[in-house]
This record gives sequence, C-alpha cells and structure tokens, in this order.
Amino acid sequence: MAAARRVVLFPSLGVGHLAPMLELAALCIRHGLAVTVAVPDPATTAPAFSAALRKYASRLPSLSVHPLPPPPHPPASSGADAAAHPLLRMLAVLRAHAPALGDLLRGPHAARALVADMFSVYALDVAAELGVPGYLLFCTGATNLAVFLRLPRFCAGSSGSLRELGDAPVSFPGVRPLPASHLPEEVLDRGTDISAAMLDAFDRMADARGILVNTFDALEGPGVAALRDGRCLSNRATPPVYCVGPLITDGGAEEERHPCLAWLDAQPERSVVFLCFGSRGALSPEQVSEMATGLERSEQRFLWALRAPAGTKPDAAMSLLPDGFLARTADRGVVVTASWVPQVAVLQHASTGAFVTHCGWNSTLEAVAAGVPMVCWPLDAEQWMNKVFIVEEMKIGIEVRGYKPGALVQADIVDAILRRIMESDAQQGVLERVMAMKESAAAAWKEGGSSCTAFAEFLKDMEEGNVAMAHSNQVET
Repeated sequence: MAAARRVVLFPSLGVGHLAPMLELAALCIRHGLAVTVAVPDPATTAPAFSAALRKYASRLPSLSVHPLPPPPHPPASSGADAAAHPLLRMLAVLRAHAPALGDLLRGPHAARALVADMFSVYALDVAAELGVPGYLLFCTGATNLAVFLRLPRFCAGSSGSLRELGDAPVSFPGVRPLPASHLPEEVLDRGTDISAAMLDAFDRMADARGILVNTFDALEGPGVAALRDGRCLSNRATPPVYCVGPLITDGGAEEERHPCLAWLDAQPERSVVFLCFGSRGALSPEQVSEMATGLERSEQRFLWALRAPAGTKPDAAMSLLPDGFLARTADRGVVVTASWVPQVAVLQHASTGAFVTHCGWNSTLEAVAAGVPMVCWPLDAEQWMNKVFIVEEMKIGIEVRGYKPGALVQADIVDAILRRIMESDAQQGVLERVMAMKESAAAAWKEGGSSCTAFAEFLKDMEEGNVAMAHSNQVET
C-alpha cells in the first residue's frame, strides 16, 4: 500500500529551496503518503545541503532519501562551463540528472506523483514520458509566480531590455506596479544566456499538472486571484495553483538551544532588533561598518547574525566591525558570527521586536508566522520584488528609503530606520497588521483553512491524475 502511494520529491541545489521541499515531505508523510527525496549527486551540492538533509532524515524516520548517481557526463567539466553563471550551472546539473530520475520513477517503488523544485522544470518531461503526474513546488510567493509566468511574453513583446527601463514601473496581472530594476538581475539584459534560460524555465512552469506555492491565500490575495482567474497567461491555461504554505521549520525542534536564545531570555519583550541576511547574504565591509555605527547610535538592543565575506572564515567578520564597537554595545547587543543561527526560534522569541531582513521568501514567511515587523534590506534574486510586496501591498514592513541595488546605506539612515521600526507610530501600524497576518497564517492550516483545503485538493488531483494517465496508457496499448 505504501509503495502504491509514494511521492517522489526532486529538489534543486540550494538550501533555501530544500527546506520548504522537506517541509512538504513532512506534510505528505503526515497525510499517509510514502515519500522519497531524489537527491542530486552530493558533489554538486554544498555541505549545508547535506547537513539539512541529515537533520530532516533524523526527524522523519520514514523519509526515504535516494541519492541519484552522478551523471555520466558532468555538465560543468569544461572551463567555459565553470565560468558560466551559477544558475546556468545549476540548471545544467538538474537537467543532467533527468535519466537517473527517470530510472527511479520507473523502479520497483512506483511513484504516484513527482513534485520537482521550481527550477527543475525539465523533470516534468521525465514524468510525462512515464505517465506520472508532474507538479512543481514554487518556493517563493504567489505574486512572484504571477510575474514569472507573465515575463516570457512580456519580454517577447518588447524590443529593448528591461534594464533600459530603469526604475520605470512595470505592471503584471494581480501585482502592484514595481520598478523594472526590481525584477531579478538575471532577466534584465536581453539576449544573454542566463536571461534566455530563466525565461525558458518560467515558460516551462506552465507545463506542470499543478503548482504548489509556499504561501497562503490571506497573505497574497491579489496575486493568488490573478493566478486562479487565469490572467497571468494569455496564450494557454494556467495550471491549478495550490497555496499550501507557510512551509517553514519548527523553531522548537532544535536538539540544542543556541546561546543567543539565553541572551534573549534576559531582554524585555519586543525590545530587540534581529539582523540577519540569509544563509548566503553578506554585506560589504563598508556596509558592515556603517551598519554597526548606525546600530550604536540608535541605542536599540540588537542581535546581529554577521556573515563573513565569501571565501573567508566566519571569525573574519569580527574584523569588519569598528574598533571598540563590541565593548561599547556589550550591555545591549550580541554579534553572532557562526555560519548558522536558529532564525525561527529567534523570531518566535518574545524579546524580538523587529527583523532587518534580506527579504528572502523563507525569512519573510518566518517573520509573518512569528508576528515580527520587518525592515526590508534586499540583496539579490527576487528579494527586491518581495520588498515591494511587503511594504506596499502587505504593509507588514518598512523600507530603507533611498536604498537601491549596490548603494551604501549611511549610518544616520540606519539609525533613523531602526528608531522608526522600534519607537515611532509607524511601528504600531505595522505591528498590528503583521500580528493579524500571524493569525491568518495559523488559521490557514487549521481544519477548513485555505492551505489545508488546498493540500487536500492537491491529493485529490494527484489520484485523479493517476487514473487519467492509467486510462490513457491503456488506450495507447
């Protein structure tokens, strides 16, 4: 019975995409499904990827992890490939694993469905060839999906590049107008290899039987409505969209309590600013100095997860701080330079009052679920789009005024924005809205809630897809 109800999950290479995929695995297991995670060749993933996988495997004893064998012809073996854009290399690696994924799907433990990461669109071809319903997990928000589905036709209808539009607003169905410069860097220049690859991936997303999205209806109403009304694609039908979020980790599931939590225990309620820019986000040395000076001037309590520049040891981050900073702020602040901090537990702590964030979608959902207002400090990818949605649509965060890609934010602006989120009338309005959204996030997974209902619809569609494909195969034979 378990083998007949098996779902195969195929993540991409990034830890930020692996975490919601593994939360989906836990969700499937709780609903009685057997789950196999098809893992790309470990040589193509970072150590943090394997660490996260081991952590979930220990938490979910019934989870089956199937390492896919290395591709016979590694896609990044030549010097030209090695110099390619990281996303191009990732797409090549995922495509090279397609034959091994096919072998798994047709193996002795036949799969009822394949759920691939949003960037693993070519896995949908494998599923279709084998008569297995193929779905995608879209790890960022529904509003981003609305934009990405539309982008290929949007760009095809323009003679110039998006970069040429600068900060001019661009509009998409269900989406508040946003500056063209806030779209992902990879699609801004027309005719490049990375732009063509990304637009092709966005176009191929519509080939899925359905798209599971890591969000919930109340958080992104206009974007969800545009997707479900079919307004994002003018030339074909939009696949069913299942908003099954928030798919986030449990902050109380850690085996060991991080020392920073003990420090938070001693702080007043909602008095601490938490600064963290994701698992890969690192500020420039100049920005670290300005951030530290602004923090000191603001006189706010703070917990700062400070990442060292790429290619250096974690402790190197401390050398970027101004002389005497740690001593002068020792009574009200902590700087953590370890490669990992328990972000969910920190956000859920009663002492945390605000979150300075890079606006990665996992971090955004974690802040929403904890009811913590955000200061938006995007760095790359779709984070600039998320900033617009958080500040202007959801109104659960504030922006750093005047901050643009690559700009240095001066200490006086850091000081002012921290005082604004912690002390001003603006903080109260943002707090009220994010607390209301926290309640909506919890309600989404209660019986009859939007995400609970959407997941049930996905399970029903998966079963119907198996029946339809089995019938189609019988007719062909």
